[in-house]
Amino acid sequence: MPKHKQMLQTKKQKGNKLQPTPSSADEFLAAGVEYEEAGEKWRAGDAAKSTRFFERAIQVYDTGLREFAQSFELAYNKARIQYEIAQQPRLLHHLSVSQVDLLQAALVSHRQALDLNPENADILFNTAQVLTSLAEDQSEGPASTSDIKAQALSLLREALELFQKCLEVQQYRYTQAHADEDSFAESADPSDHAMADSDSRSSSVEDERWASIVEPVTESTLLDTVVAQLDTLTAICNLMISLADTRLSWIEDFYNVMVEPIITTYSDNKNRPLDVSLAGANFTCAYADLTFRTGLIDAVTYEREIAKAFGDSFEISSSARALCDRADAFFALCVSFDFILDQTFCNYQERANYKETRWKYLTDALEDLKSAAKLSDAENLPKIHLRRGDCELMRFSMGEAPIAFERARNNSATLLQNAETYYRGGSRIAKAQGAVDEEQESTVKEAVVARLQGDEKILQNLASIDSRKVAQVLEEMKEEGLIIESLWKRLASELKGAE
Repeated sequence: MPKHKQMLQTKKQKGNKLQPTPSSADEFLAAGVEYEEAGEKWRAGDAAKSTRFFERAIQVYDTGLREFAQSFELAYNKARIQYEIAQQPRLLHHLSVSQVDLLQAALVSHRQALDLNPENADILFNTAQVLTSLAEDQSEGPASTSDIKAQALSLLREALELFQKCLEVQQYRYTQAHADEDSFAESADPSDHAMADSDSRSSSVEDERWASIVEPVTESTLLDTVVAQLDTLTAICNLMISLADTRLSWIEDFYNVMVEPIITTYSDNKNRPLDVSLAGANFTCAYADLTFRTGLIDAVTYEREIAKAFGDSFEISSSARALCDRADAFFALCVSFDFILDQTFCNYQERANYKETRWKYLTDALEDLKSAAKLSDAENLPKIHLRRGDCELMRFSMGEAPIAFERARNNSATLLQNAETYYRGGSRIAKAQGAVDEEQESTVKEAVVARLQGDEKILQNLASIDSRKVAQVLEEMKEEGLIIESLWKRLASELKGAE
């Protein structure tokens, strides 16, 4: 659901201007919206100037709320703009607070607005969005621990509840609107339309009004909320893997009872929107990964679930996002297969089979990512290059002892060179785009590749990056099987000694 302004101005009479000092909730609202519009005007060209206008908008809404504490419209706009700024790295750069601090402030503001109007679908949806963003930031930050990840999981479950309540409100409005349309069609008098139009014209001339925008609920609106639910369920599955949480039954129950019926009712398989199909496919793969890790399904079933998720029900070859999502699913399968090899006893032949399967899926992932990078709708090239580097580095690691995969060992120099090229390219593009996280991750991984090629100056290359970020990336590389544990221990020890 797009996060739109809750209050919009109707046509003004020519020459009307805002009062210098607002004296009503509507006037505070008008002043805040004008600052917002100025911020939007300068967003692309002058981020610093844009940020100042957005900050003034927040100050106006905050001042208005001190005088009109029960104004939902002021509370909604303040909360919304705080969240929008938190999602814009170019704007955050000009603030004195961190993204986490701003997200925390946005959550407080959203809760306050929600208290004023707990049945408003927009504030329910947006509050859930803030919770998911905060959970993502907490669980992926350099200081993330098991306790912090458990807190993030709690935030995601709360978000899921709010999305569900939002969906219930939307379904009621959707059903009610259709019932009203049917009733109106049966009883309407044509003369009523002319009278209503005349009243509307005279009213618009007499004064200038502000009104809450109550957008009609459509099937697309309902599906947008379902996509948000599916994305949240996917995030929950991924987080439960890292927490080794085995309480899984509620996830499948929630999907079967709350989500799938909505998808089935409001979209058919042949004409289902791509974002709905992708959200469903990503959830299916994440849940399969989780159940495989916990021993509830075997490798063959896991592969079958991925094949079914990205099967013939929708076309993905022309969508960069779909290709990247499938590549991520293939990569996650390879990571989990490596995990199983480390955690369970497998004979030589079983290990060989796992490595053969991993090589195949990594090759398929690279093909998907190569195709995605060529498409005009590719939105995040740094992440695409990062994943291509990850696939090549994982293929290289398969040639390492104790049981080396022959194809990986025979092509080790080429695989490292490919990984270095992709990481360097990702870092260069990320720097040009101002994507700091992707730039730093690419730089750390490129330095690790250089180390594998014999360069001992890894710590010098990473001096400009926060050591906690470096440690986090190295930890993730070890967990994903990109580097073997002995190398990770050496690098972690050197990093700690340099602090």
